[in-house]
Amino acid sequence: MFYATGFNGTSVDDVLAAAGAPKGSFYHHFGSKDDFAFAVLEEYTKQQLKTVEKCANADHLSAYQKIESYFDTLINRIERSRCKMACLAGKFSSELAPNSDAVSSAVSASLETWRLAITELVAAGHQDGSIRKDMAPEQQGFLLQALMQGSLVMVLADRSTDNLITIRNMLPQLLSVPGVAKTRSTLN
Repeated sequence: MFYATGFNGTSVDDVLAAAGAPKGSFYHHFGSKDDFAFAVLEEYTKQQLKTVEKCANADHLSAYQKIESYFDTLINRIERSRCKMACLAGKFSSELAPNSDAVSSAVSASLETWRLAITELVAAGHQDGSIRKDMAPEQQGFLLQALMQGSLVMVLADRSTDNLITIRNMLPQLLSVPGVAKTRSTLN
């Protein structure tokens, strides 16, 4: 619902109707709609980390290939949503963060957690030789996340994953060790 109608367009009554739960249960567990949004963002962040972790644990792949697989996983998830769901942290950032320090802090923490997971993959690529070392892993992780976030905004506007696929296809130029051929690989 937060994806479809945003925080402001989603009422507690809408959430209760969808969940088939009584109003008292909602307020017992969450206290307020804001608290519910924080819980949803926390769960969303956990799911993003599980996705990165799934790719990171594919021992048969190099770190570079794990990053490719992560992009492929994102693209597939977004295509399954018919390009209507991209990044909840990004949605909350644009809708709520400008007017709420608490939301801004929560979204920032979510994005930082995600970025650190990506940075760990990049650092592993420095170790296994599959990712170029002319930039610090933190810079490369930041660059990858910024490219993903920007393309996720464009996915929603264009209703197409073309921009995210373009970024995915640019990974060899962005991360490859010069002179080392990269093969396309996906995580199934």
